Amino acid sequence: MNYSGIGSNSEPGGTRFKVVEFQLQQACNVQCLYCGYEQEFSRTGDYLPLELMERTLVQDLGPCPPEWVWLEGGEVTMDDSSRAYLLQALELIQRLGIRSRINTNAQKCSPAFSRELARAGLSFACVSCDSTDPDLFSWMRGQKSTNSRELWEEFNHNVQGLLEAGITVDLEVTLNRYNTGELERVYEYVESFNSSNIMMGVQFLVATADHIFPLYPDPLTQHQALKNLLERAEKGTVPLRICCCSLVPCRYPDLYRPRKNVIWVGCTCGYNYVHVHATGHVFLCGFWDHRQPLGNLKEKSLVEIWQESRIRQESQVIRPQQCRDCKYWEGKYRCHNTCFAVVHRRTGSFHREAYGLIEEALNERK
Repeated sequence: MNYSGIGSNSEPGGTRFKVVEFQLQQACNVQCLYCGYEQEFSRTGDYLPLELMERTLVQDLGPCPPEWVWLEGGEVTMDDSSRAYLLQALELIQRLGIRSRINTNAQKCSPAFSRELARAGLSFACVSCDSTDPDLFSWMRGQKSTNSRELWEEFNHNVQGLLEAGITVDLEVTLNRYNTGELERVYEYVESFNSSNIMMGVQFLVATADHIFPLYPDPLTQHQALKNLLERAEKGTVPLRICCCSLVPCRYPDLYRPRKNVIWVGCTCGYNYVHVHATGHVFLCGFWDHRQPLGNLKEKSLVEIWQESRIRQESQVIRPQQCRDCKYWEGKYRCHNTCFAVVHRRTGSFHREAYGLIEEALNERK
């Protein structure tokens, strides 16, 4: 098997996957407003076979292991069954000496279970936190009938439990039209934990499902909200991590100047990041249109799928005319004019810029 360049990018030494993300199962205990995981697949309790994960990490990628394995759902901590399965997956990753991360809403992640996660080798937890207002927090999770104050207090308790277990926590806001005014309040909430193991994240919407487009805030509102947050973080005490930003560098250069405490995460989908769905389907990223897998691990190895995929190859070379000479296109801060998953979902190719498609969708909403 030829491993040369399987996860490479334009940066020197990029010879392996940085991240392999596995979706353990699709079932979830909440119904977040912006969730895009119902594309053509029903939510089920079927788990990704651990033997498939082990074969991929040991036999397929063994000579060139990824730096990180991310695990997500659905919700990976939603009940006893999923928690037991998550621990098995983490123990496998720990045996292989690979760092692990989970994506979770932390609703059922008690302090006792956090200690189990730490013993199983968990390094990092990305925890969704879209508002500090209990009512908005519960509403955005689709839990309208739940006692919002109790839900918020339980969430606080569980986040503290993750930190006390020694797990690094990223409290992440998924920015949408309903919570643009929440960013600075969430940052101050993150600071209130007074921990060196915590950070704030901002995840911008990635509209690869039609119902997500109407949730985008208008660009001016997004710009002002993010600008205020950046200025707050520059004077703050915890790191701020921003990914999938729809305010691209070529149009909003003021946002991208170097600042203390601010980490911009560039797009490396198709280069050194890959997403594996619970069905075994392989996608360029977790937001990729689920109707267009690159292949399935039950039929071919990840290396074979990655090397043979025509869509992946096109994603690396095709770009809009106005982006041909852009310094942000390749390497660590590649932006794909927001997201090539959005472009391919809406147009079937990579020739448009996502920013323009988002603007069109916002105009349609008006």
